[in-house]
Amino acid sequence: MQSRYFPPALLMLIAILSLGALPAAAQGGAETQAAPAAPADDAAGEAAAPQYRYDVTIEGAPTDAIDDLLNESSRLHQLEDRPPPSLAALRRRADADVAGFLKVLQSEGYYAAEVAYKLDSSADPAEIRFEIKPGPVFRISKFDINFKGAAELPEKPALSDLGIEMGMPARSEPVVNAATDVVTNLAHHGYPDAAIEKQDAIVDFATDTMEVTLTIDTGALLYFGDLTIEGLDEVKEDYIRRLAEWKPGILYDTRVIDDLRRRYLRSGLFDSVHLKPRGPLIEGKIVPITLVFTERDHRSVGLGASYSTSEGVGTQYFWEHRNFFGNGEKLRTDLTIAQIKRELAVTFVKPNFIQLDQNFNAKFDIRQEETDAYDENAVTFFAGLDRRWRNRWVIGAGGSLEYSRIKEDGVTTDFMLAGVPLTARYNKTNDVLDPTTGRRFSTSLVPYFGLNPDTPTFVRLEMDGSVYYPVIGEDRVVLAARSKLGMMFGDDASSIPASKRFYSGGGGSVRGYKFQSVGPLDADHDPLGGRSLLEVGFEARTRITDTIGLVPFIEGGNVYESMAPDFSGDFLWGAGLGFRYYTAIGPIRFDVAVPLNRRKNVDDAYQFYISIGQAF
Repeated sequence: MQSRYFPPALLMLIAILSLGALPAAAQGGAETQAAPAAPADDAAGEAAAPQYRYDVTIEGAPTDAIDDLLNESSRLHQLEDRPPPSLAALRRRADADVAGFLKVLQSEGYYAAEVAYKLDSSADPAEIRFEIKPGPVFRISKFDINFKGAAELPEKPALSDLGIEMGMPARSEPVVNAATDVVTNLAHHGYPDAAIEKQDAIVDFATDTMEVTLTIDTGALLYFGDLTIEGLDEVKEDYIRRLAEWKPGILYDTRVIDDLRRRYLRSGLFDSVHLKPRGPLIEGKIVPITLVFTERDHRSVGLGASYSTSEGVGTQYFWEHRNFFGNGEKLRTDLTIAQIKRELAVTFVKPNFIQLDQNFNAKFDIRQEETDAYDENAVTFFAGLDRRWRNRWVIGAGGSLEYSRIKEDGVTTDFMLAGVPLTARYNKTNDVLDPTTGRRFSTSLVPYFGLNPDTPTFVRLEMDGSVYYPVIGEDRVVLAARSKLGMMFGDDASSIPASKRFYSGGGGSVRGYKFQSVGPLDADHDPLGGRSLLEVGFEARTRITDTIGLVPFIEGGNVYESMAPDFSGDFLWGAGLGFRYYTAIGPIRFDVAVPLNRRKNVDDAYQFYISIGQAF
């Protein structure tokens, strides 16, 4: 039997997937001269006097995926724009690729592969042709896991749980992943000190197989001891301990520590939470746990500004305290002063109310709004609960009371409403103000009950979603799309308070049209609003530099008097171009849009908008 022992380092070949320069070890190259790989700064020196330009061809890769790996790992390809100054330097690059290609092929299970190249230096540019003879795919015939080091050795995991099957290709990646998974699983079940002591792979060239043996030093079986908290200043320790739900005496599980740190950091109260290095064990197996906290500033103030052609100038101010009573309570005051709106809102959030991941929310809001559709003075109070569900979802329910005095068409009416808001939000994006990947969705269903004779009873449903997909690396081009659907059940649109109807048009809606102007209009071209709405929007967010971006966009929508969109009117489209200046707090947005379905004596030739954050 002809066999070859492969040391543990070889099984770490997964790193080759992002190969740079590799040491040369030429094998089988018909015109290849063995030579050491060029030093790290060789390419810089070569670039000083470019002489030998070249083309590279790779033939014989067993699969398209491996062909991609070979091209990605090629030093010749990586340095193609820096031609070498001599034929010898060109050969050094080719020799390095021979060694690198062999390692790529072996990492994919082709341990008998041969790589050769032919160099035609008489051509202009020079031609380098690699010929790959992959040979057979070697397969795993044996995979043993041996534990040592603890008085109580754990049960060995099933190979199927590690992604290993007998007869599968002997690729490095699943072998390395299996070893990592074994250690990780031990750390989750009382063996936090587990480590790979030895990892052997023996390749049999007579049978085209590989035998793998992992030797794992498990370390001692350990249990959690008491939890000690250090570093707190304004946050109460009782609150931190309540969040921990700590249970001393259970098996040590690194996931418990990781989840606990994430929970604390997600609270927004701390800059860092780290595990203090382990001290002496108690009775040789109990580990006292000490977490060290660094609190962040709990108070902040801020301001913002916006402008649009139809809505005018708007300014926003806020003050926030994120630890008002010492238990992570958030108290926030927002003041909006704009041409069409004045609003003061006070919000209180009690986190982890009654049970973990459940918040109590209260909000008092007083506002004055003057639009082409209506004038409103209103006071609103809301109280409710929301709860995190399955990591990405937040569901909520509550109750609201609202009094409003609305002037519409010269008639002033007082409305009194009681509402039962039911909400759900899903977020799998990577950023709030500038998402580049993922999706998010929100919906609200609010039954409203009239509390005086002029106020009807009705149900308002609104759903909004968006998706983000990067199409070029490093988020240079991101395609974004959104849609919004609104429906209302109950009285006809004219009986429903004007501020509760659906409107479309403006910076957060269909750009290119004046605020609220998409949909039914009266004889004076003022918006009437409706009982249903449908909007869609698309953007191509393109980064020109790290701080400058351009965003072409198109959006469309309409508002309908029916309970659900019946497409009785024209679907109005707007399109435009946006400029983005990316900052640490989010992109500054400047958009110019035109109405594609411009209505005579209604729509202006263009609209522009300035604000912070993406449009959606």
